[in-house]
Amino acid sequence: MTTSALILVLVSAVIHAGWNLATKKAEGGAAYVFLMAAGSALCWFPLAAWLLMTGNVTTPGAGASPFSVVVAISVSGAIHTAYFLSLQAGYGCGDLSLVYPLARGTGPLLSTLAAMLLYGERPSGLALAGALLIGVGAFFLAGAEEPQATPSDDGSSKAIVYGLLTGVLIAGYTMWDKYALDVVGVKPAFLSSAANCVRAIGMAPFFLLSKKRRAEVSTAMRTQWKPALIVSISSPLSYLLVLTALATSPVSYVAPAREISILLGTLAGTRMLEEGDPSSRKKRLWASVAMAAGVVALAIG
Repeated sequence: MTTSALILVLVSAVIHAGWNLATKKAEGGAAYVFLMAAGSALCWFPLAAWLLMTGNVTTPGAGASPFSVVVAISVSGAIHTAYFLSLQAGYGCGDLSLVYPLARGTGPLLSTLAAMLLYGERPSGLALAGALLIGVGAFFLAGAEEPQATPSDDGSSKAIVYGLLTGVLIAGYTMWDKYALDVVGVKPAFLSSAANCVRAIGMAPFFLLSKKRRAEVSTAMRTQWKPALIVSISSPLSYLLVLTALATSPVSYVAPAREISILLGTLAGTRMLEEGDPSSRKKRLWASVAMAAGVVALAIG
């Protein structure tokens, strides 16, 4: 993994943890997810349109057909839509310091395994050890937390299920987008910006053709427009940095390195949102050390 790719991924991790904190504090539902999608489309459509008009959609010599590009972008947008819905559902019934580590810890382990099976990637032993350290550290962090009580006993169980489902979706869009970049030849900037438009277009009929759901969106616009705006700008930006790194580095290196955001997201939940028990700080420290060591192993492996 190159130094420039590692820097891109680490900057992305900081931005990623920040927008997850914002969306957790919003306490929004599906209407909020649509609001984020619409905001992302409005913010990033100019970039997609400019790239399309200037012919910077695919890499030179890729030979991709317009149909394959449309399919690549549509599937990416669909998986990302499911990801945001699952993540928001998890935040609706569980703590940031529980859902976030589970989601971010499951994703890289599945991505690394899938990259080895599907793309024939062969990360070094040191890099694999780094991926394992990050994954173990993530689950150790989740186990170290004692989430605040939820309205019902199964609230925490639902949060765990949504956290794991979100991790599966993270692995799914990581693998698919790597395919879109390497096989189809879609450029990172166009893939990211166009997929944001697909998310909004795909969700629009569900929310705009129903009077009740239009009212829900209207309420979300009045009460949650600030966090939605933050996420609309920062979420695509953080992922664009990841796609740029993916274009030059293997999935099995990039996906685990992203997970340093686990530390940032968990600390944001426990410190800023006052989640968890203060007695778990020592355990969180050791888990954080394991993840930091994992990132170093990935960088030099």
